[in-house]
Amino acid sequence: MSIRIIYVICVMNSVLAVAQSTEVKNGDANYNSYAYSEAIVDYEKVIHKGNGTIDIYKKLGDCYFFNSDLENAAKWYMKMMEKKNEIENDSLVVDEIGGEHYFRASQSLKYLKKYKMADSLMLKVQGSNTNDLRATKLSYNPFYIEEIRLQSGRYMIENLPRNSAYVDFAPSIFKNQLVFSSSRGSIKSKLKRSKWTRQPYLDLYSYTLNDSNKFEYPKNFSKALNSRLHESTSSFSKNGNMVYFTRNNLIKSKFGKDSTGVNRLKIYRAKLDSKSEWTIIEDLPFNSDQYSVAHPSLSEDGKKLYFASDMPGGYGMSDLYVVNIEEDGTFGTPQNLGSEINTEGRETFPFISTSGRLYFASDGHLGLGGLDIFTINFEDTDKKVYNVGEPINSSADDVTFIINEETKKGYFASNRPGGRGSDDIYSFVETKPLITKCDGSLKSIAIDESSGKVLPDANVTIKDDLGIVLYSGKTDGEGIFETVLDCADKEYTIIVEKEDYDTISKIIATNRNNPNLSETLRLKNNLPEKGIDLAKLLNLKPIYFASNKALILGKTAKELDKVVVYMKEYPSIKIEIGSHTDSRGSDRYNMKLSQKRALSTANYIISKGINPSKVKSRGYGETVLMNKCSNGVRCSKDEHAQNRRSEFIVISN
Repeated sequence: MSIRIIYVICVMNSVLAVAQSTEVKNGDANYNSYAYSEAIVDYEKVIHKGNGTIDIYKKLGDCYFFNSDLENAAKWYMKMMEKKNEIENDSLVVDEIGGEHYFRASQSLKYLKKYKMADSLMLKVQGSNTNDLRATKLSYNPFYIEEIRLQSGRYMIENLPRNSAYVDFAPSIFKNQLVFSSSRGSIKSKLKRSKWTRQPYLDLYSYTLNDSNKFEYPKNFSKALNSRLHESTSSFSKNGNMVYFTRNNLIKSKFGKDSTGVNRLKIYRAKLDSKSEWTIIEDLPFNSDQYSVAHPSLSEDGKKLYFASDMPGGYGMSDLYVVNIEEDGTFGTPQNLGSEINTEGRETFPFISTSGRLYFASDGHLGLGGLDIFTINFEDTDKKVYNVGEPINSSADDVTFIINEETKKGYFASNRPGGRGSDDIYSFVETKPLITKCDGSLKSIAIDESSGKVLPDANVTIKDDLGIVLYSGKTDGEGIFETVLDCADKEYTIIVEKEDYDTISKIIATNRNNPNLSETLRLKNNLPEKGIDLAKLLNLKPIYFASNKALILGKTAKELDKVVVYMKEYPSIKIEIGSHTDSRGSDRYNMKLSQKRALSTANYIISKGINPSKVKSRGYGETVLMNKCSNGVRCSKDEHAQNRRSEFIVISN
């Protein structure tokens, strides 16, 4: 229906290089003036004659798409793509057909529940030169159907018995009445039908809500509000004395048109007088003849008005806005609700609940097909938009959602199969709250990999998949740390660090079926084991002393500095410096020389800042030889050199 589509449709140039047939000219004229129902007749005549082109298939698909007939839209969009393949015998080029038509084709295929095919079309858009965030969202979240299923099954819905064979949608509550928009047709609305939809024009109707089973036929809500054009989407003040509603641009009973001759939508306001008549009907100051402003929703306190518009400067085909209402009834400057909500597609039919939660219809966020109902809580720090799931949403258009948060009852409209008319109003009861957060926990213990000993005071860091630190702390005296995590199918990285241990990094995955995780983190001790010689571990060059001397020479100092650095890195270890000589010279002399050299080495290391309690020295003389070269055995210089050595044995770690 035309009042549901409030955005401008870009006029597309024909690719025909030859004189156009009368049907094509008529079809283009009707298409460009949004007379889609008449354009369908013209274009199908052309196709019946075998003269279908990419441009005609494209426009015919649009005609059905904008009339919410997604089944036929899918048919002609697929013909468009088949024709493209026939002409070029090559893979489809998104830029030649247009990314927006890939999106429309994708949405139409979703109506047929061909989700894989639909998603593949949108991914083609991302692979082109276009920068379509709808395709980007899909590439980041290819399993969005699972998220929608998570939210599904939270409502019980029922088709209202008062629906007609025509369009019934846009419910709102006025005192004890359900007010809605319908093309069921009064005498005046049947005099002329919309060229967009072939439906009679929409009026506001109402009937009394009660608990009895007595059936009541809907009545014309207000002769003062209903005009000869469309009226729709009403919103009432809390006391019921003021109404905001949507109407075609009508200026003193005359059509108001934009520069291209199109009649736009406007929001009007009216007051209830003492005789219960709606008076002082006025259009709002931010309306325009050049773009549409429609679908108002008034906040509980009456200080903010939410609406949809295709005014310049938006993100997509129609965006959601909010405007402040001052104490004197004047208005501030409308503010776009931003990119968290608005997309390149259609965002429309906002409803602001008493708690401040926004519900709206969109085809730009990931959904089941057509327009889906989404919601966002402005108080949430992540500003996440949620699809409310089935059965509210379907593969068809689902729109005009309202809810009483106290009773959990509400209404919405849909053109899904099985209804009484083109669009039907459904009542619902919310049986479960929206799943917006999954509170899980992680409890872990850090232990020594070899001994199993618990490790207190280990540093623990937890990061999300973007590398943002969510937790930073230490293990307690029993080696345990515990924290709360969002368990909504996410991955986290745990990093545990402790002195003298290798750092461990582990990825864990959480989900709603297993929200509380328990992990044992085994850290490997990186200290040298008892008995290890640091000379070998650090690959030290031989420690040289001058003949019969215990002085530390330059080259020797450089090697000892390596031991100093290592001991500072691992301050818990203790070493024994053992000095050995060869067998030449007397045993007593060699013992004293080795003791001096060991002590000199220890003093050097201590002088560099090492705790004296961590360093012991001992001279072994020639008592621990590495080969046969003992007293009286003839050996070469190299063989004797093997016995002259310094050892740095780890005696405690």
